[in-house]
Amino acid sequence: MVASMGERTGYQPGTFSWADVTTTDQEGAKAFYSGLFGWEADDRQVGDGVYYSMMQVDGKDVAAIAPQPPQQREAGIPPLWNAYISVESADEAADKAKGLGAKVHAQAFDVMEAGRMAVIGDPQGAFFMVWEPRDHFGAALVNGPGLLSWNELSSPDPDASAKFYRGLFGWNVAPFKGEETYNAIKNGDAYNGGIRKLDREGIP
Repeated sequence: MVASMGERTGYQPGTFSWADVTTTDQEGAKAFYSGLFGWEADDRQVGDGVYYSMMQVDGKDVAAIAPQPPQQREAGIPPLWNAYISVESADEAADKAKGLGAKVHAQAFDVMEAGRMAVIGDPQGAFFMVWEPRDHFGAALVNGPGLLSWNELSSPDPDASAKFYRGLFGWNVAPFKGEETYNAIKNGDAYNGGIRKLDREGIP
């Protein structure tokens, strides 16, 4: 496991480790992001006619593009990016999140041999995934052009959000270098993202 810019072979628990987009137009999304970032798609069959498009840079997995789940489409939810946080146990993380006031939208389940995950909505309504890695640990390249580099939460109550994530992951959440309105997340000694005030009503 490395902690510097570039290649990764694993992630410390509590670290953002993966991102994928679920969309109603998988081929269009692949074309767009490939053109924007130079990604190459490795389509992996996950069901009858269903593919999880692993997007790669230099042959290394950096993100993915997948069809939107039918239940999201039926609910009118737009295409969205999903953030995954590495944990030692998806089951334990989901149980702990529920005890801290979160809603577990999908209890922990196996994703073939890749890992085990749960879908959680925090007390302020933001969605995230916890990821217990097995064959797939997450992004193999980060912190460069076209790569996963930062995760940010816009919250109607940043203090409550900080309290929840501290309790769940042990994050250190504090104002970023004197910026009173922006809280930086640290997982151990490494910056892991940020939390800011949601300054407009009516948006997620």
